[in-house]
Amino acid sequence: MASSKRTITLLAGALLVALTAACTGGGGGGETEGGADSGGKTTVTFFVAPAETPELDREAQALVDKFEQQNPDINVERETIAAEDQRTVIQTRLRSDNPPDLFGYDTGPGFAGVLAKADLLYDLGPAYKQYGWDIYDWAKQRVTYDGVLSGVPGSVEELGVYYNKDLFDQKGFAEPETLDELKEMADEFKADGLIPFAFGDQEQWPAGHIFSIGVSNMLGPEGLDNILYGNGKWNDPEVVEAIEVMFTDMVEAGYYPEDVNAITYEDSNALFYSGQAPMNITGTWLVSEVRQEVGDRFEVGFFPFPAIDDTGIHPPGGLGGGLFVAKNTDEPEATLKLLDYFLSEPFLQANLELTNTIPALPLETEGLEITPLFQEILNDLSQSSGETAFGYNIDVLTPQGFNDVMFDGFQEVLNGSRTPQEQADALQEAWAKAKAAGEVLEAP
Repeated sequence: MASSKRTITLLAGALLVALTAACTGGGGGGETEGGADSGGKTTVTFFVAPAETPELDREAQALVDKFEQQNPDINVERETIAAEDQRTVIQTRLRSDNPPDLFGYDTGPGFAGVLAKADLLYDLGPAYKQYGWDIYDWAKQRVTYDGVLSGVPGSVEELGVYYNKDLFDQKGFAEPETLDELKEMADEFKADGLIPFAFGDQEQWPAGHIFSIGVSNMLGPEGLDNILYGNGKWNDPEVVEAIEVMFTDMVEAGYYPEDVNAITYEDSNALFYSGQAPMNITGTWLVSEVRQEVGDRFEVGFFPFPAIDDTGIHPPGGLGGGLFVAKNTDEPEATLKLLDYFLSEPFLQANLELTNTIPALPLETEGLEITPLFQEILNDLSQSSGETAFGYNIDVLTPQGFNDVMFDGFQEVLNGSRTPQEQADALQEAWAKAKAAGEVLEAP
């Protein structure tokens, strides 16, 4: 995931990162200006990725200014780090005498998981109790390492299917609940000269999302836990079937565009925006772009990919980064106060309207200016908040070597040069190698 365009976008625009990217300029961590005796302010240093637009900068500044007005004894300083440089810079600085107090980072095993193993993260378990942070159980699990609750989810995301409601209504279609229903719809759309699903895999990581949908529905979270943290195998029959359904059957049925490996993620989205494809399999991070690109041309809905077998529907859920506190912060009290502000309802509501990022906790939305599509997604996420409600977005939980095999291999399955069984065997071989090298996280 770390190499994907989507990851960089999420790190740059995730819930708390985007809105704090315009904080007043950088500096050292945990210092007190002028010293306590002189009445100086406590300084909290926050590492962030750059805001995406000047408008976000201005909005972010206003929200941070409000925190400093409410807490005149605290000064928030920011160091901006490009998303692609965060891994190196953060690991180096956390081991230095000048660490950030608070920082945004990816929650995966190659990122925050590495920091946790190195004992560089502050234990936030007591803070959750002290401040009453009502984070979804499944989201808390994703920032728990070796039993220690070490982060706060920045935003949550779900993989599913955007669909053209106007085209569905013309056909009298309802949101499908089974794979057979979905195939019947796809066949009718194909007969009309449409491409049933917008999908492009030039960048390779989109196939990882398709795979995540398939194995999450086939295995459910418990089955995936058995592979990720137990003795299950990536070449078990259920995994092979998921690959066959999502990568072989869909291609042979003509449900994806021709030359799918040559189509970029942006171009595949454009097929949906233009009405050439009635469905688009991707994540909730795209909701703002969908609103902007589609406009009033047609109404858009969102549903989880339907059940493949009798195992039910388990849409992959994940985190768009998270927030972490350095274990050796000199200002834990002020840092936790800032973190609590980021999780306050007024802040989250303002962010919801501004960026359409989804908070990792229930939030009152009445009276907010949000689209029906975004409200539909929020309702779905809030109603499915248990630990077993969602499957996994695989590439954020697996090491880079495994992901390389996954991404390269699925292009070969899509073009017919590798069978589902061969891909499953290659995944298992890469997984065994990663486990032997100690690159696989222990169960949270």
